[in-house]
Amino acid sequence: MKKILITTGGTGGHVIPAEIIGHHLKDDYDIYYSTDIRGQKFFKSNTNRTIVINTPRLDLNFIIIFKFIKIFFLILQSILFLKKERIEKVISTGGYMSLPVILGARILGLKIFLLEPNLTLGKGNKFFLNFSEKIFCYSNTITNFPKTFLNKIELINPLVSKEFFEIKKKENENKNFCILISGGSQGAQIFDETIKEIISKIATKHSIKVIQQTNIKNVANLKKFYDLQKIENEIFSFEKNFIFLIKLSILCIT
Repeated sequence: MKKILITTGGTGGHVIPAEIIGHHLKDDYDIYYSTDIRGQKFFKSNTNRTIVINTPRLDLNFIIIFKFIKIFFLILQSILFLKKERIEKVISTGGYMSLPVILGARILGLKIFLLEPNLTLGKGNKFFLNFSEKIFCYSNTITNFPKTFLNKIELINPLVSKEFFEIKKKENENKNFCILISGGSQGAQIFDETIKEIISKIATKHSIKVIQQTNIKNVANLKKFYDLQKIENEIFSFEKNFIFLIKLSILCIT
C-alpha cells in the first residue's frame, strides 16, 4: 500500500483537518503524520506513525541564526524519516511547522500537496506553493494568492469527519434552548466581546444554555460573566469530542 505523510501542528485548526484527511484516505493509503510539540495535544487518536518535528518560529531576533541551524537538522531528520518509511506523497495543512518536512520532501523529489481552508492564503502555503503539485481549496477567490499559481488550485468540498455522516441528533435533555458558539481553538475576539452581550440580552427573555469556545486564558472570565448573569453555561477552549456538543445544541454560531 502506498504511503502518505500529512504534516501539521500548532493549533487544532491545522491538526483537525490533517486527521480528517487521514481518516478519509486510510482505506487506500498507509497514513503517517508529522507535528510539532504544540500540535500533539490536538490529535484525537493516538498513533505510532507520528514523528515530532518541533520547528521553531522564525521571529526576527538575535537568536534567529540558531533557529536556522536547528531547522537544518530538522530537514535532515525529515529526509531520514521520509526515506526510512518510503513515503511517496506529502500533504501539508500549512504553517511554519511544516517547513522542514516540505523542504525534505522537495529534496527527495516527492509529490507535495497543500490544503488551504481559509479565504486568505497563509504565509506557509504561499512559500510552499512553488514546490507543490496542487493546493486544495474551498474557493478559487483567495486573497493574496499569486496569479502564476492559480492553475494549482483544486476545489474541494469542505472537509468533514466521517463521524458527522453518522451523527444522530441527541434529544435536548435540558429544557433550555442550547446555543453552541465556536470560534476556533485560538478563540475569536468578536465572540468574547460582542456575542456574550447579545446572549445576555436574549437570556432576559428566554431560558437558554450557552456552550462557548474561547481562548484558554479567557475561560474563567467568560464563565464568570455568564454565571453572574445566571445563564447556564459550558465554557471550553478545545474539545476533542466536538460532535457531542453539536448533538446537544439547537443553534450553532461559528
